[in-house]
Amino acid sequence: MRLRDTRARLILSSPMTRSLQTAAILSRAPDLPLAVEFDLYEWLPDLTQTYDSSAVATAAAAEMSQCGGDWPEGQRLGWEPLSQVRRRVLAVLSRYDEDDGHVIVVCHGTVIPALTGRPLGCGEHIPYRLPPEARPPADSPPRQAPPAVR
Repeated sequence: MRLRDTRARLILSSPMTRSLQTAAILSRAPDLPLAVEFDLYEWLPDLTQTYDSSAVATAAAAEMSQCGGDWPEGQRLGWEPLSQVRRRVLAVLSRYDEDDGHVIVVCHGTVIPALTGRPLGCGEHIPYRLPPEARPPADSPPRQAPPAVR
């Protein structure tokens, strides 16, 4: 899919620098507005956000993988479970479903498989449709999204 041929009306980005840089570049070609959504941030390997080395993050990622992405029943571990990542990202995306679902989302390597169930390949995009349970009820008031910038 060529970006200039997209039906998207908006680009959503994680607030993290690498995503913002990519989203800014992507927004230029089709002249799409860009909105930053805090809850599109990357998976947290340490819920206290006090880790001081990449070894801690690497160990948390290995443990998360061994656990299948979620905490074992009855346990609370130090990293963010993928089910929690999915919930927070779906909460963001549900605010944009009124836009006929056509938005481009720029986020991170662990967020994407938490949402889609598969990793993203280099240069790949994954079309995604919100599951029915994540869509707001038809009679609910419109949700407030952050202002977009051009």
